[in-house]
Amino acid sequence: MFTKTQLSIAVCAAIASMGMAGTATAQTDASGIEEVVITGIAGSLTRSIDIKKNSNLVSDSIAAEDLGKFPDNNIADSLQRVPGVAIDRAGGEGRYVSIRGLGPDFTQVLVNGRSVATENEERAFSFDTLASELISKVDVFKSSNATLKEGGLGGLVNVVTARPFDFNGLHVAGSVKGIYEENSEDTSPQGSLIVSNTFNDKKWGILGSLTYQKRSAAKYSVSNSHISNTEEEPFLEFIEPSLGWDGGYAYSGDSIEEDTFRLQEINRGITYEERERIGGNIAIQMQATDNLVLTADAIYSKYDTSTSQYYTGNYLWAPTLSPLNKVDGNGFYTTINHGYDAGYNISGYAHALETKERPTETLIGGFNANWQISDSLSMIADLSQSSSIMDNKGLDRVYTLEILDQPGILVTSNGGIPSIEYANATAVLPSEGNANQSKLRARQTSNYGVYVEADNTEAKVDFTWEPTDFALTKVNFGANYTEAKKTNEYWDTPNLIKRMYQKNAEKQVIDYESIVDGVINPGNVFGNLNGDVYKIDPVAYRNWMANNIDGRDKANTASGIATKAAFIANGSSWNAVKSGNSFEIQEDVSSAYIEAVKDTEIYDMPLSISAGVRYTSTELTSSGTSQVLVSLEPESTLPGEPESPNLVKNYSDEAGSPVAMQNKYDNWLPSINAKLTVTDDFMIRAAASQTLTRATLTSLAPQLIYGTTTKGTRVATGTNPELKPFLSTNIDVSFEYYYNDASLVALALFRKDVDDFIVDRSEPETFTNVEVPADHPEYQVFQVRRPHNGPSAVIEGAEFNWTHIFENGFGFTGNYTVVDSNATLGSAGGAETFALPGVSDTGNLTGFYQADKWEMRVAYNYRTAFLGRVFNGPSNEPVNVGAYGSVDISASYDILDNVTIFIEGSNVTGETVDKYGRYSNQFISFEDTGSLYTFGVRAKF
Repeated sequence: MFTKTQLSIAVCAAIASMGMAGTATAQTDASGIEEVVITGIAGSLTRSIDIKKNSNLVSDSIAAEDLGKFPDNNIADSLQRVPGVAIDRAGGEGRYVSIRGLGPDFTQVLVNGRSVATENEERAFSFDTLASELISKVDVFKSSNATLKEGGLGGLVNVVTARPFDFNGLHVAGSVKGIYEENSEDTSPQGSLIVSNTFNDKKWGILGSLTYQKRSAAKYSVSNSHISNTEEEPFLEFIEPSLGWDGGYAYSGDSIEEDTFRLQEINRGITYEERERIGGNIAIQMQATDNLVLTADAIYSKYDTSTSQYYTGNYLWAPTLSPLNKVDGNGFYTTINHGYDAGYNISGYAHALETKERPTETLIGGFNANWQISDSLSMIADLSQSSSIMDNKGLDRVYTLEILDQPGILVTSNGGIPSIEYANATAVLPSEGNANQSKLRARQTSNYGVYVEADNTEAKVDFTWEPTDFALTKVNFGANYTEAKKTNEYWDTPNLIKRMYQKNAEKQVIDYESIVDGVINPGNVFGNLNGDVYKIDPVAYRNWMANNIDGRDKANTASGIATKAAFIANGSSWNAVKSGNSFEIQEDVSSAYIEAVKDTEIYDMPLSISAGVRYTSTELTSSGTSQVLVSLEPESTLPGEPESPNLVKNYSDEAGSPVAMQNKYDNWLPSINAKLTVTDDFMIRAAASQTLTRATLTSLAPQLIYGTTTKGTRVATGTNPELKPFLSTNIDVSFEYYYNDASLVALALFRKDVDDFIVDRSEPETFTNVEVPADHPEYQVFQVRRPHNGPSAVIEGAEFNWTHIFENGFGFTGNYTVVDSNATLGSAGGAETFALPGVSDTGNLTGFYQADKWEMRVAYNYRTAFLGRVFNGPSNEPVNVGAYGSVDISASYDILDNVTIFIEGSNVTGETVDKYGRYSNQFISFEDTGSLYTFGVRAKF
């Protein structure tokens, strides 16, 4: 009594459309039945609710409002309105998706049911590489069964693109848009075109699409690389100001021993960003026989971003011993005197331009056969291949100028953006045309970048057996094989060339009139912090450096000669070379599953139970190069200079030595799901399962990277290719009340018990094969941080979701998710760090109106504060992200039956993102991306 025919669905849809004139169209399907199709927001919500109701799992979906019209310009931006889903942004645009408090690496992302290669160094999928116009729907599965591909401990997202058999006959949809960025005040173009047609009574069909988007954005930001701890970085001890630089300003401490924390640096400025996305897909379907449908499809995306960040910075080396310094109850210096005392002109100011490139290219293709073998047996066979590249072999650039021996500053950090009080602002602030530009000196310039190449090949077959007169309703079984390769190459300019001018031309006058192309004044965007920056001309800077190499005031010293020789050997260029810490990871994963489904009744209430098990076997090969440290020696200094605390690292081969390791493990992943339909409108779901997520790729690489090496501090970061995966036992319960076809109230409860939790453990290790001075054997001891499989973790929470559409065209949808975990900083104790980044509460409230020719929507998205990074910087201090809320709007009007004009706004209230250390006044960063407005015309025929 709970099944619906096509006719009843059409009748229900017609009833739901009352009061929504102009939003529904009539179509006739292959059986001749006329059905009413609701478009727009109401139509999208109705289809999403219908998908959720009919799913066998705890899940949510987002459906396109119409052909080529996904609810947002960015897929991730739409997903943030799904209960339990949070997103991470890049440049104001959604990029990564987290589910139920577990970060992006714990989210399994499929495209049309297929594993896809990603251009990231890790496993996370970048949603900004796919244009939203290509997408038909997105399913988010929060509970699991044996049929779902393993890998998503947090959940699984399946992105589905449109196919020609989704439509009858010819359909054409397209849009032309303009994108206005508030901060840059630039308007950029965007357009899309989708054509779908079926032929010969829907015996075959073809769908193709093209999309183009360009954005010119600007971002205001302030940053501090990390929070420094005096015990971990003792060379940051206070100094007596009367010593001045020659007395050891940056290096000599006063031997005060204290466990305190300080800001490391303050950089402020503006970033200009250009984004260009070109994408498209093609899908061909053929009804080969009455029982066999063949599909071939391909998706292509080329997404490039280019950024130019101009900033001014102060690196806070040893602060000045002074009564002006203030320490709070947590041992954090809320006020730091950095050469602020009158007469002590020993402070330095950095002025830089940093350019970054993210040229990506992704191709996803596959062939699918859907065969109804008999009345009771069907099969879906799928073969796919995907590749993705982030082609950055040293395309990023940094150009740094400095002004030394200047009046100092007083830095105050009491929460939010720090303030700086200058001893003599006139002498140090950038100002076009004044004498400060003549104080600029060359410091460093270099190239760097990360090249990522990923290839996935996957073959799978899924069978469904629906026998008659048998104890089971259905049996699902199948197998999957995936071969995934990812290469990460790190490119950088050799260190000698980077420092060709640093310490070799500190007093050298530069051609500042050609190198400095004015001053950028962002205005009062940073409160009490001045944000003026020099606009550096990168071509003029490098030309001057290359032409002045023999004019350096220390050109004839040993250091000057060595840096020149390295520059010439590198082709008289700053070209990057591949570092010794590049690697390749190959994972061969074989899986098989079987699941039994039984439909029965309890007290006249339909009950569907499915139970199954998935077996997966993983073979890992981790290979690459790693620099082998052979000796450490004190850094030499020139006569009259203070003794350096640094130790020079010498490697057996700067390019690295080859390393390879293997690992293999098997897992059985059982699951059981039940859906009880209490009434036509109310159902209860319950699920228990085991899921896994494999370790991050950089944790599996065969690497040991040496960081800070000073006489007092030596740190290194290691990896562990023998890591086992995270393994979680999950319990899910969901209560869902569908009180009409377009309205829903739901409550979901969940708990995840994670075993083999991967923790970073920092412990001393002695490298006896490293040669050190005979009187300093302690130089062989490094504090090394490595990942290990450790204790268990618990994540639990609740999701509340309410959607309601009124008969007068108004409606709302809202949700709130509460997530908690016992994996918090310091909960493991000792040298182990046990914490889950990304755990936070999330909420969304959307109100809309749709009637006649109008459609309007206002959405508020909110995320509470959360841990962003467990370790940051040499002192291994955490990074937290402040609570964030944003408002999005949209409005459209149908000027013709098939033509609509629209405007959309993202983050219209101009909310910013703030990050801080262990405590809220330990400033890490501030980011203001401004608002984004899209306007244009959309047509469908």
